[in-house]
Amino acid sequence: MQGCFRIRTVFLSIFVAAAILAGTGGAAWPEDEAKVVGGSRADGGSRVIGSGLPGTAGLVLDGRGYAYTMDREAGTILCVPPDGRPMVYAHVDGPTALAVDRLRTLFVGTAGGDIFAVTPDGAMDRVFRCGCRVSGLSLDRDGNLLVATDKGALLRLVREDLRFSD
Repeated sequence: MQGCFRIRTVFLSIFVAAAILAGTGGAAWPEDEAKVVGGSRADGGSRVIGSGLPGTAGLVLDGRGYAYTMDREAGTILCVPPDGRPMVYAHVDGPTALAVDRLRTLFVGTAGGDIFAVTPDGAMDRVFRCGCRVSGLSLDRDGNLLVATDKGALLRLVREDLRFSD
């Protein structure tokens, strides 16, 4: 068991190093140079879906294969659809965490303690304010939003309470 852990750690380290290199404006990671380093997809099915993205942090994937990431400095939320052409999805000051539900509503936590919901049609609204930096977001199987803060709190926000204001 311990040997498997070490191998996975190496593969994770390689992936993180490649992601940092591609995302910091350094040398791009061209799609034709992407190699499968483990797993069962040695047939070349793995590929780079975006490169040269500015200062990306955080990553979530919705049920349709759309990836969402953020540029914390620019306050830009990027969406990378399955065809791999990144697009600006939303602008939020100080994004720190992302989560996406089964309806493709993207939740964005911020350094200021706000949580915004962005729907697939582009509507965005603040749905909660916790008063301190949001350090993590996740959804449970019932669609409730779990929020971790930099003050050591873990909140569970019931789905029905996360409504857009009128």
